[in-house]
Amino acid sequence: MRKLVVVMALLAVAGCNSNKGEDAAAKPAGSGAAAAKGAAEAPKGGEAKGDLADVELASMPLKIKVRPGGMGAMDMSLDEQHKSATVDIGDGASLNVSEAKEDFAALKKGFEGDTALFPFKKWAKEGPNMAIVQFENAGKTGYIGFVLKEIGGKKYVCKTTGLDGVPSVEVAEKNLKPCETLAAK
Repeated sequence: MRKLVVVMALLAVAGCNSNKGEDAAAKPAGSGAAAAKGAAEAPKGGEAKGDLADVELASMPLKIKVRPGGMGAMDMSLDEQHKSATVDIGDGASLNVSEAKEDFAALKKGFEGDTALFPFKKWAKEGPNMAIVQFENAGKTGYIGFVLKEIGGKKYVCKTTGLDGVPSVEVAEKNLKPCETLAAK
C-alpha cells in the first residue's frame, strides 16, 4: 500500500510539473488507461461564478471550482481501482484529488510512517478532516496539506502537490481552499 501511495504521489507531481510552459493539450495525460482518457481538460462551458470556473475531474464524478484560464485537470488514474486527477489552481500550483479507501486517521498514519519521499517531522496544523504535515527531506523543510471529503457516499482526498511540498503552512492553507468547492458533477 505504501509503495502505491509513493507511486501515485510521483505520478501526480510528474503530471503537474511536466506541462509547465507547454501546450497541455499536446501532451498525453499519462500512459495506458490514463492516456486513453485524454489530455488536460479545460474548464467546460466557461461556467464562471465570480472569479471561479467549474473544472470536471474526468476520471471521477466530481467537479471543483478554480480560477479560470488554467490548464484544467489531468486524469492521473492508475486503473479503475485507483482513480486520481490533478487540477491546476493557478499561480503555478495544483491539487491532486483521489478516491480514498481509508478514513482520516489512517491517512494521517500513512503520512506519519513516511520515511522516504516526505519524511514526517510533525503535524503543522490539524482539524477534523484537514491536516498539514511538515516534512524534512535532504535538509529542506516542506509542507503537504490534505482534506478528506465525502461526496455521494465515497471518500476523496484533496491534497497539495509538488516533490518539495509547498514552502509554508500558509501556502498549504491557501492551496487547499478550492477543496472546499469539490462537489458531485
